[in-house]
Amino acid sequence: MCSQDNIAEPGIDNAPRIGKPTGRVIPRGQHLCYGNRATLTSLLVFLAVCSIGQRAATCETVEEQVATHFRLGEEALKHGEFVRATEEFKTVLALDPGLLEAQVNLGLAYHAVGEYSLAVRYLTRALRKAPNLVGPNVVVGIEYLRLGSPDKAIPTLRHALQLDPSNREAHRVLATCYQNEDDYREAADQYRQVAELEPDKSRAWFNLGHDYLNLSARLAYRGARLYQHSAWGHRFLGDMLAQRNRWNDAALEYRQGVDLEPKQPGLHTALGQAYLHAGKLEAAETEFHLELGTDGENETAWLGLAETQLARGLPALALEAVGRVWQISPEFLALQQEFPTIELSSDASKGLLTDLQSAPEGAAKHFVLCGVYEAAGETAQAHDQWAAFQADFAAWQKAEQRRAGGTVAQYPCRLRRYLACAQLLETRKQLGTPEQLLLGKTRLTLRQYDRAGDTFAKLLAVDNGNVEASYWLARAYYALGADCYDRLTELFPDSWRAHQLRGEGYKLREAEKDAIREYQIALRLQPNEPELHEALGQLFLNKKSYDEARAELEKSLVLDPSRASTLCLLGRLYVGKHETEKAVQYLQKALRYRPDMVEASGLLGTAYVRLGEDAKALPELERAAPFDFYGDMHYQLALAYRKLGKVELANKALARSQELRRTSAAKHEAMVSGVAEVE
Repeated sequence: MCSQDNIAEPGIDNAPRIGKPTGRVIPRGQHLCYGNRATLTSLLVFLAVCSIGQRAATCETVEEQVATHFRLGEEALKHGEFVRATEEFKTVLALDPGLLEAQVNLGLAYHAVGEYSLAVRYLTRALRKAPNLVGPNVVVGIEYLRLGSPDKAIPTLRHALQLDPSNREAHRVLATCYQNEDDYREAADQYRQVAELEPDKSRAWFNLGHDYLNLSARLAYRGARLYQHSAWGHRFLGDMLAQRNRWNDAALEYRQGVDLEPKQPGLHTALGQAYLHAGKLEAAETEFHLELGTDGENETAWLGLAETQLARGLPALALEAVGRVWQISPEFLALQQEFPTIELSSDASKGLLTDLQSAPEGAAKHFVLCGVYEAAGETAQAHDQWAAFQADFAAWQKAEQRRAGGTVAQYPCRLRRYLACAQLLETRKQLGTPEQLLLGKTRLTLRQYDRAGDTFAKLLAVDNGNVEASYWLARAYYALGADCYDRLTELFPDSWRAHQLRGEGYKLREAEKDAIREYQIALRLQPNEPELHEALGQLFLNKKSYDEARAELEKSLVLDPSRASTLCLLGRLYVGKHETEKAVQYLQKALRYRPDMVEASGLLGTAYVRLGEDAKALPELERAAPFDFYGDMHYQLALAYRKLGKVELANKALARSQELRRTSAAKHEAMVSGVAEVE
């Protein structure tokens, strides 16, 4: 799968272009010598060696040539004829090398055709003369990022934002730079600023949700790759699969993690939840009990056990488990409004209600009844039971306040008084790594996801190899993304963004027909949105409905010719159809706009191997190989090496391909990261 662009592509009409020398077009016949100071100085040098009789005629001739070519270059920019624009502005600069406006416009024209190094050369030359031009600073930042130098982009973009703090594009590109530098705290902050500045709030919530989930996925993918032979690596993968409702696959990953580290806190619970959602109730119950054997007060395990008993039609045992959670931490229980997380049929719910209603009154009964009434579709009764539970919780809080100053105040974290625990840790000036992890996890429990993420990100900034901080930060960002989507569907339920979001959800759950329906509804509401056409095209491509896929992807490309992800998908389409020469054209163009697009490199390398151009294939496949977890790229690499006579390298690549194909964890990683088979 070709990933979506992370960098906003400025259209030339709204790009930060300086369209005219000194802010105006030079009228025919007007002396350029009377234009801006830089032009005047350059021409005076030339005139100094001219005779007096020749001066007027020469000045007029240079002026007319500069004005003509500048005007032609500007017209070419307006009409999207960027190659012609580069030629016109190069001619202007040959006549007047110091003309600032021509340097800027030439840099922007090179940007538009994907010549990033040349764009940087001319724009930085212009910025040395006029460092406070916002647009060129932003574009230089984009180019540095695309050239693989986010460290160079960051100061340029920060300077642009000092000049224009409301520049959304600069904030977004800067966020991507920080993300590529593994500075997640700064990246998240920039994404939040983009959302605050976005006037279309449905778009703001949608994009911010995507940004958080992209950060979460990046952390999870990184963790699964770096720690693939550890319990944490399997846990990263298990979470990614669970988020896509691939419960059996998730259980396999958690199982491997448990085998490696059976006493890792929470791992048996994660496995139990996967079994529960897969309908393997006996296995789920076993795992929850194993967790409780190590930590008898693990509230999540107790709640999982309660859900298992409801699924088995044993409400008395479910009440007992929920009552245990209430004894451990009423705070925790009060935050679990999604209970139960499994689906209960209407008939099963009604059967449970009969037994539950005769149970003794108490917080546990109100809590369970609320969830079961909700599952039965009896919303009013569910609301009443939740109100009764809240009254129980308020009474507990008052009693807790009366007990303030005793053992709870001294040891709130040990006694699972989460709010008091967080407040206590926040008063300490310096926290060691264990205390920072505890603070972050406490905030996660309290659903203070922003603050939890900030805590884990700060820890990761000073300890980049802390796998636990990385894992919990991924969880925090995932929760933040889900919250943004909840806000979107709550505030704008009938918007095209809401339908797009539903389409993405169905796509993740592999409900392709439902996903296609939602995207088509979104397109009826917003027909000129390239990302919708791209997403619909990708769904058709996954089904190998090539004609329908091509139609949608070509529509996306008409709306945004520089959309690298669409170009990559078209390349993938033609690779799949074995129309290899067409594939090469699209993939080369995708890489011109996004040189760091690994998917396009792998596909292009495969296409070159098919064409017998193995020398060209090698650098592309070698670039993609470190991200190959299914074995395809290494197999293609082995073919290319062998044809070039590099037998030893071919054997190593083939062995690596076979190793990856044998590894189930690698197979799952390929599924969740979107790496597609190309053969």
